[in-house]
Amino acid sequence: MEAIWQAVKEVIKNQLPEATFDLWIEPLQAESGPGGELVLSCPNPFALRWVQAHYLKLIGQILETALNLKLAVHLKLLTAPARPPVLVRQTSLPLVAEKPAGRRFNRAFTFDQFVVGASNRLAYQASQALARNDTFYNRILFLTSGPGLGKSHLSQAVGNFVTKSASGKQVLYTTAENFANEMVSAIKNGRMSTFKERFRQECDILLLEEVQFLSGKEKIQAEVCYTLDTLMGQNKRLVFTSCYLPGEIGHLSQELRSRLTGGLITPIGPPDFPTRVNILENKAKHRGVQLSVKILEYLAEYVDEDVRRLESALDCLVARSTLLNKPLSQRLAQEVLQDLKAVDTRLNTPDIQKIVSDYYGISLPDLLGRSRQKRLVRARQMALYFCRIYTEKTMVELGRLFQRSHASVVHALQTLERIRQTQPRVAQELNLLEERLAQAKVRSGARTSSNLRIDA
Repeated sequence: MEAIWQAVKEVIKNQLPEATFDLWIEPLQAESGPGGELVLSCPNPFALRWVQAHYLKLIGQILETALNLKLAVHLKLLTAPARPPVLVRQTSLPLVAEKPAGRRFNRAFTFDQFVVGASNRLAYQASQALARNDTFYNRILFLTSGPGLGKSHLSQAVGNFVTKSASGKQVLYTTAENFANEMVSAIKNGRMSTFKERFRQECDILLLEEVQFLSGKEKIQAEVCYTLDTLMGQNKRLVFTSCYLPGEIGHLSQELRSRLTGGLITPIGPPDFPTRVNILENKAKHRGVQLSVKILEYLAEYVDEDVRRLESALDCLVARSTLLNKPLSQRLAQEVLQDLKAVDTRLNTPDIQKIVSDYYGISLPDLLGRSRQKRLVRARQMALYFCRIYTEKTMVELGRLFQRSHASVVHALQTLERIRQTQPRVAQELNLLEERLAQAKVRSGARTSSNLRIDA
């Protein structure tokens, strides 16, 4: 049952934002029920209610369409801790060699496992150069790409390379969100000196992911600047990652923006067809699976978004072959792609605009207009918010789609983020809209048909 759940998770991972997946799906533990059903244990009652309301139907649909399995799915509370309790100091920020702050390295994210192509060659070579401590552009690297294109892989590859070398260098790997949370905790507990020492003195290489989280957080930005100044003054190495270019991240201080742009900025684009074929071949070998060139090329032709979706297609193909005892074939690959397309529940901007407009009872021109009526302003904020979550549009692109300036988009998002924490009604509207969007995703997936072909 665990293998089935892992296959389901691989599909879900590509349908949800990373933070959402990590919060609601990753903690679920699978087991077989007395009647052969899939039983998922939830860590607490709130998580159980939330998963039941928002994701249970999606899980069932993926089982049926992607894996061709008609399994009942039940939820229950986790009755025992998943692992023995570990005593950890709240304000401690351990180094990678001991216990990485915020996240653990994925040991599979190495340079050897990274497939190089035209879209990522510069980022790959720059990451290697920084890891080897070659002469480098001010010893700062900024990796930027859409989700699933390899920026986190390269960031962690730097960490894996350095920690496995005999250099004795200490790597600190964390996210901007974890940095902020640890700083707040340190302030509350009077441990700022410990916090500063770990980041500024006990760190030779800092890997800071998702720096867009720092937007609008002035005090956190100031502390980041002090930390970066200390590290740069000591010739330490820095790697940043973000879905956005530094200039696209709103409400950053000029001081922080100048530091983020002080090194080499390396965008990573979607992989081209030859790279996608090579990625699939590499992943298949890593899983001990041998696929024909025709199957590899067939998958690469129809899955062109990002590496995670390629992996999901491969995992679903292998899972279906194993569970149904069918040989790996192009026909089976076609079935997998048809089903994956059916559960590809991504929403586009027009979908979101319509759902939000219908919810507030307004027209699309009203949503995109200039009226400052409270109800219309709120609707625009909601539409922008969900477009940021469910699409890969940049702030600049959202500005064009909503006929707003970049600064207006940033202001709208930050205003909504602020008031949702203080106004229960706004938080309730967000939850209700999220439910409607989730329902629309499922309906959209059910309606989708495939025109995939198999060459004779």
